Amino acid sequence: MNWDAIGALSELLGAFAVFITLVYLAMQMKHTAAETRDASIHSVMELAIQFRAESYSGEIAEIRLKAAMNENLTTLETLKFEGYLSALFELNELVFVQYQKDKLDPEYFEAWGRRTQAAISVPRIQQFWKKTKSGYRKSFVEYIDQMMSSNN
Repeated sequence: MNWDAIGALSELLGAFAVFITLVYLAMQMKHTAAETRDASIHSVMELAIQFRAESYSGEIAEIRLKAAMNENLTTLETLKFEGYLSALFELNELVFVQYQKDKLDPEYFEAWGRRTQAAISVPRIQQFWKKTKSGYRKSFVEYIDQMMSSNN
């Protein structure tokens, strides 16, 4: 065996090693992407559970009930209700963005959409949205507006 043959064999082995390394890195990236997606879903679900639990307890639950029954709210109750709605829409926007970035399961997002649709059927929530929607990203506004128009 001469030096040329040894050099060619070394290049072939080097190319094979690079190929194996690339395959390994691709597998690692796929695994990491799946873990990131799972972590995003878990994080969003934890936020949603915490938000829902808080919205069904204490004074905010009473205010939500009055708003749903279309009863008059005091100025302070209106402020608290609008704070609740701001947090609700911000959480919805977070979920929407995570889904757009392929970090949420489509089935989870579909279920989330049904819950959002139910929430935005309340007239006071629609009124709040109309006066505050300019503070959200354009794609999210289009998404919510489309839901509202399908409710009517």
